[in-house]
Amino acid sequence: MRRFAFLFAFVMVAPAHAQVAPATVSVSFGIDTTIADVGNIVRLVRAYLAKPDSSARSRGLWSTTTEFDRRFGDLTAEAYQGFPATIVSVASDGPGDSVYVVRVLYASADSTGQRISPLALQRLFAVRESGAPFSFRLSGALPRLTREWEQRTSGHVTFWYAPGQKPNPARISHASAFVDSVATLFHVPPPKYLDMYLGRSLEEVQRARGLDFFPAASADRGLGGGAISTGMVFVGNPALGETYLHELAHAILTPTLPIRNGLFNEGVATWLGGSRGRTPREVYARLRQIQAMRPALTLAQVLSRDIPDAEAEEMSDAFYATGAVVVDAVYRHAGITGLRALAQLSNDPSVLLSALPGHLGLAASDQSALNRWWRTQTARVWSER
Repeated sequence: MRRFAFLFAFVMVAPAHAQVAPATVSVSFGIDTTIADVGNIVRLVRAYLAKPDSSARSRGLWSTTTEFDRRFGDLTAEAYQGFPATIVSVASDGPGDSVYVVRVLYASADSTGQRISPLALQRLFAVRESGAPFSFRLSGALPRLTREWEQRTSGHVTFWYAPGQKPNPARISHASAFVDSVATLFHVPPPKYLDMYLGRSLEEVQRARGLDFFPAASADRGLGGGAISTGMVFVGNPALGETYLHELAHAILTPTLPIRNGLFNEGVATWLGGSRGRTPREVYARLRQIQAMRPALTLAQVLSRDIPDAEAEEMSDAFYATGAVVVDAVYRHAGITGLRALAQLSNDPSVLLSALPGHLGLAASDQSALNRWWRTQTARVWSER
C-alpha cells in the first residue's frame, strides 16, 4: 500500500511538508468559463496553483485586505502534494457577485482510470477587488466559516467553539497557564496571537479551515488535532477540548525555536503535554508495553519508524514516547541549553544515533549499550511520574 505524506500531516505541526504544485489543473464540465467572472476566477486559480506559496500575496493573487489574509494566507497547504487538480465548482457565495466559493478536487487515477485516489477537496474564496490581475483575489475560508462561532479569550489564547461546543472554564484556565509556563521554561516570548478552534471532530475543524475532505490517519482514532506554526491550533477531540496540550506546545515552540528533527519536535510536545489523549506517564507506559512485546526492538528501528510488522499507530506511539524519554534525559543532564542543542541535530536517524550519547551525558557506547539505556530510562521516567 502506498503511504503518502498526508497520513501524519495533520497530527503533526502543519504545514510541515513541501508545497508542490498540482501535476495538472483541469476544469469540471459543470463550470461555464464563458461567464466573465467565472472565467476570470478559473484563470486566477490556475495562476495560483502554478505556485501555491506565500509569494501569491506579492504577486497580487491572494487578498491582503483583511488582517487574517495578511497574517495567514492559505491554510490548506496539505492539498499541494502534486496530485492532479480539478476545479469542480465556482459558485456565488450569496446575493451579488463580489464573493465566490471555489472548490478544487485533488485526486489521482491509475492507468485504467478505474481506481480514483482522492487526496483533498479544497474550499477557497474569490473576492472581487479593484486592481486585481483577474478582477478577483483568493481569500481564506476560516473567518467566513467561523464568524458565528462563540469566542473566549484567556491570557494569550482565544478559543473558538463550533456550534454545539461549550467553553470549559477550568480547561481554559489550565491551557492559558500552560502556554505561559512553556514560554517561561524555554525562555521564549509567549505567542502574540494564538487561536484554538474546537469542534466535534477532526473533519469539522478541517472544513472550517478550507478542507472539505482530507484523509485522517486511521491510527489517530478520532483524536485528531494539529497546530499551525503561525499561531493556530485545531482540536477535533472534545474529550480533550481546550487542554490539547501537545498541540499547544507545538504552537508555542515551532515559531520560536529552530527545530531540525522530528525526535525533538514530537518528543518535547509529548514530554510537556502527552499524546493522543494520554498523559506523559501513560505514554511511557505504552512504550514499556511495546518494548516488552518486542524484546529485540532497537532504538534505531524506532527512530527510522521501521518496526517490523508494526502498524502505523504502534510506530507512532513508540516514536513519540521515545522522543519524550530522550527530551527528559537531555533536560536532566543539560537543561534548556541541552534541549536547544538537541533540536539542532540532523533528522537523519543514523546521525541522531551517533550524537545522542554526547547529548545524554553518556560515555561513548555502542548501539547495544544505547539500546539498554533506552529501555532502562523508559522504566525510570515511568516510575517517577
